[in-house]
Amino acid sequence: MPKTRQSNSNHHASVYDFKDTDLMLKVAAQGASGITSADIAADMGWDDHDGIRAIGMRFAWMKKYGMLKYDDKNHLWVISEGGERVIAAHRSAAMTQVIEAVPDESMIEVMAHVTSRFRHGDPLVAHLLRREFMYGTSPRSKVWGR
Repeated sequence: MPKTRQSNSNHHASVYDFKDTDLMLKVAAQGASGITSADIAADMGWDDHDGIRAIGMRFAWMKKYGMLKYDDKNHLWVISEGGERVIAAHRSAAMTQVIEAVPDESMIEVMAHVTSRFRHGDPLVAHLLRREFMYGTSPRSKVWGR
């Protein structure tokens, strides 16, 4: 995820601004020791209260969906067990090669399987699927190059 240096206090860390998996990778890189919202915000070039608040709010949603855990005593974010499984799968280059080899026309059948897993699978994965679709398809998303 690229660092973004912003001098104003108009920070956004919504699902349209950053992929969940990119943020999860940042947290996972810290290991079991965890990381604060302030450290993530600073890494993104957000050195003010609004940046810390934006990250904290986004991470609170990610916690609600089971991607992250929060250590209330030490004020640290850590990756959840489910998040660890997602990160491990994300790092698999072999999986990416297989998906990229699927012809566009066959992706319709792949999408049918994805939607079935969304409805019947692990709720954490369902949330990540839905949010990834939002990030990748909304014109509000940074991926569209606002």
